[in-house]
Amino acid sequence: MTVQEKDWLWRSKGAAAYFALQGIGVGLWWVLLWQWPASRPWFRTQRMSDVALLDFVWPDVAMLCVGSLLCAALLWKDARSPWSQRLVWLLVGATLYPTLYVTGATFSSGGEGWAATMAMLLAAQGSFLAAWTARPEGSLFRVAPHRSTSTHVFRTFIQTCFFWGAALWLTPWLLLQAEAGLGIPRFQTPWQSWLPWVLFSIAGVGNLLSGYTMSLWGKGTPLPLETARCFVVRGGYRWVRNPMAVTGLFLGAMVGWWLGSWSMLGTVVAGGLLWHGLVRPIEEKDLYERFGEPYMNYCNKIRCWIPAWPPHPPAVYEEISATPDES
Repeated sequence: MTVQEKDWLWRSKGAAAYFALQGIGVGLWWVLLWQWPASRPWFRTQRMSDVALLDFVWPDVAMLCVGSLLCAALLWKDARSPWSQRLVWLLVGATLYPTLYVTGATFSSGGEGWAATMAMLLAAQGSFLAAWTARPEGSLFRVAPHRSTSTHVFRTFIQTCFFWGAALWLTPWLLLQAEAGLGIPRFQTPWQSWLPWVLFSIAGVGNLLSGYTMSLWGKGTPLPLETARCFVVRGGYRWVRNPMAVTGLFLGAMVGWWLGSWSMLGTVVAGGLLWHGLVRPIEEKDLYERFGEPYMNYCNKIRCWIPAWPPHPPAVYEEISATPDES
């Protein structure tokens, strides 16, 4: 068995484990709603009765609970089977409709049913990532096709708008609804009304410039589905290995500070730990396989989170190329 085959085997087993946990989670979700009526207002709007909410148990159990467990079993047994792959992507589609429904209901009602929206957003994202991970063909990272620089920059801008909206607006808004529903008080500190915005602006510029640098010199985007063709050591990448992750988490922390939201700060910490423990090793493995010794030397000199001094000399490396472009 080759290294790539072993890597994919672990990926498929991980996807199967995720779907198993999701199926169990959906089942426990409905047990909670049946056995603890006080939790039901978290999952519905005021215009929906408890009876109407509980009517959703049948499609949820059939499609999401049993469906997730069936996907887990099929992936564990034979992830390369066309039926396994079809069912997994069918389940991804099955999560989208209820996600759109509950998200729209929560926004139109001013935050009611926040728990259902949070749960379904997590399920939809998790199902997509697990399905993508279990693909038998190709790497987790898809190298961006040849496009013009302006196209790469534009696509990076669109991706940044999406992630800023999801992480810095939608997530804090939902967490505030949860804190209100659970009676969690907000905290207050000196300078809270203005200093977070000053620091947010500085970090925001750094985040945008890092994305622009990746598009301009890397010939791709920061998104793994369109990852850069070149290994870039310019701009913020001369000081830390992933300035977009560092500044992105800092932006989230500033939003949490300004809002006085403990849950937002906790989400930032959890996101950082998840990125460091799960995403970073996969990303760095891909970069090492594609760029070899230049990337390893870079990692030996430049830390992941703490800026290094002196910074790395500016360079751009092609895949498995020994000669950097010093321009």
